[in-house]
Amino acid sequence: MSEFTLIDKLKKILPHPSKRISVGIGDDALVSVSSLVPKTRILSTVDCLVENIHFDLNYLTPKEVGWKSLAVNVSDIAAMGGTSLYSLVSLGIPKRIKEKTIFEIYEGIKDCAEWANIDVAGGNITRTPQDFFINITVIGEAQKPILRSGAKPGECVAVTGFPGLSAAGFYAFKKWGRKTIKNYPLATRSHSQPEPRIKFAQNLSACGVSCLIDTSDGISSELNHLSKASKVGFVIKETLLPLEGEIKRLAEALNRRPIDLMLNGGEDYELLMTFPPTKFSKLVGLAHAHAVPFTVIGHTIKSNKGPQIRLQTGKLRSITNRGWTHF
Repeated sequence: MSEFTLIDKLKKILPHPSKRISVGIGDDALVSVSSLVPKTRILSTVDCLVENIHFDLNYLTPKEVGWKSLAVNVSDIAAMGGTSLYSLVSLGIPKRIKEKTIFEIYEGIKDCAEWANIDVAGGNITRTPQDFFINITVIGEAQKPILRSGAKPGECVAVTGFPGLSAAGFYAFKKWGRKTIKNYPLATRSHSQPEPRIKFAQNLSACGVSCLIDTSDGISSELNHLSKASKVGFVIKETLLPLEGEIKRLAEALNRRPIDLMLNGGEDYELLMTFPPTKFSKLVGLAHAHAVPFTVIGHTIKSNKGPQIRLQTGKLRSITNRGWTHF
């Protein structure tokens, strides 16, 4: 059973959401109505990082794990065009984890909280029998959340940053350990200390972005999510995908194809979006103002074939979901 098949089956067990819920299971964050400020929508998200599944203390420092554990949740709020406000942190701690390690993890959480301007307001601590985990809930807000279901045919598809950079850093860490940081500083930092595009994201609704998601599971996965939610097709061009130099060098050193890292790598926490062509100049200006790399990589079409990619050879190929999955 796949992760998303399991989620769909669990969703059917639960009662139908009340009128307080505008958007429930299936997007980057829950959207609910504020009774105090009716025009504001409350955003809620939760994510759990488990040792040896999402991080490895053999090559990531505790401080980096702390930063990343909060950043991945802040990214979900950014993926709705929202602003993160406060968070709750729960730790599952096995006996072998030293107190010093916990303090260092919290130093990383503190640094990320200060960077993202978000409060850490509480949480929970429990004992676990074996693996360590960090579970974080983030609450945010947005005047007009951007959903996965808003794309229409004839729109541009764009991505921030350089998808595949984090995956390249991950494989470098696995092969060469922390000594690889000197040779591949961008890729390793992208993996160990991601910086979601939070300020940029807060302005996307006003700039006409119709559909938005972060690239935490890889572009191939996210394109399939958007295609399903919006009921449109996507045509991505291989020649337009932004290939950062370190991705190319690491792909060669690791005997991997750059396009596989870019489409299927995941853990980039960049933003993938659609928007009308008339909004292009405005978005380019916004990206420039925030120093965010911004690349149009394709367009949407009226189709039920899902996402496709136009290869350098000219051949059109379906993009299968080969991104990150827990099952």
